[in-house]
Amino acid sequence: MKKLLKISNIVIFILLMMFLMFFLSFFIGKKEYKNVHVNVKKGTTFQQIYKELKLNYGIMDRLYLKTKGKNTNLKIGTYKFDGKFSKYEIIRKIKNSETNGIRLTIPEGFTTKQIYERMDALGLGSREEIENVLKTVDFPYPHEGNNFEGYFYPETYIFNENVTTEQVIKTILNEFLKKFPPEKYPNKAEFYNNLKLASIVEAEVPNNADKSKVAGLFKKRLEKGMRLESDATLKYELGRQALRGELKNTNTPYNSYKTKGLPPTPIGNPPYETVKIVEDAVGGDDLFFFTYKGKTYYSKTHEEHLKKRRESGQLK
Repeated sequence: MKKLLKISNIVIFILLMMFLMFFLSFFIGKKEYKNVHVNVKKGTTFQQIYKELKLNYGIMDRLYLKTKGKNTNLKIGTYKFDGKFSKYEIIRKIKNSETNGIRLTIPEGFTTKQIYERMDALGLGSREEIENVLKTVDFPYPHEGNNFEGYFYPETYIFNENVTTEQVIKTILNEFLKKFPPEKYPNKAEFYNNLKLASIVEAEVPNNADKSKVAGLFKKRLEKGMRLESDATLKYELGRQALRGELKNTNTPYNSYKTKGLPPTPIGNPPYETVKIVEDAVGGDDLFFFTYKGKTYYSKTHEEHLKKRRESGQLK
């Protein structure tokens, strides 16, 4: 009997200690954040929020959230954390829907498909709603077939909670027009070609020095009537990395291994800097390039190109 009582006391002590540790870490302990924004989208869970805020998601946290309704009715929006917050204060802020608007970030090079998905997840409009709005937009640059690829300017936008899809679209497109005023580019077809090339360059290489070289190289190939042979163009249409056989055999205007010239549209949304680099780029002697393990190699001939690929280990 005494042994059973002793075991019971130990169990009670352990449970009390666990509760005390949970109480201290959950209600008393605070973590400091400096201007951290958490985007709650459709389907976002507290486990994901914990991970984003670098918090430990323990058993007691799960039990507490389960008793409090866990992930039900999390309001879509951006929650700003600036200062010291306990786990309890973080959960309360989100449960009380204390949003700081809706934060939409469009990374450089993102495609409209990716942007539509992000907007939908943030409750800013479904694909159908976005496309219906675009049909009504009076836009000064080429957009045949209601295709606005290239014009969704990469930036971080913050909207009020009651914003409409139309207001979101017009804000993004107006940002593009601020960067590229129509009166500054009277030759819209030439500008559109530069935008197409900029989107390819953006997809191919990350830094400005290489962007300038690759842009000049692509211009040189176009002048010579050579195919661009960029993996990025077919990847855009497929929505994934193209296989070697697909690059050789897929007949589509977006396969620059098979089709000469530029694709029908941009393949993403490049920033101002990349477009400017393309505008200023001048072709040199190089006609081939590849990137391997973060380094870009340039060659004047196909033979030199193959040699560098073998020497670098890119070609087995």
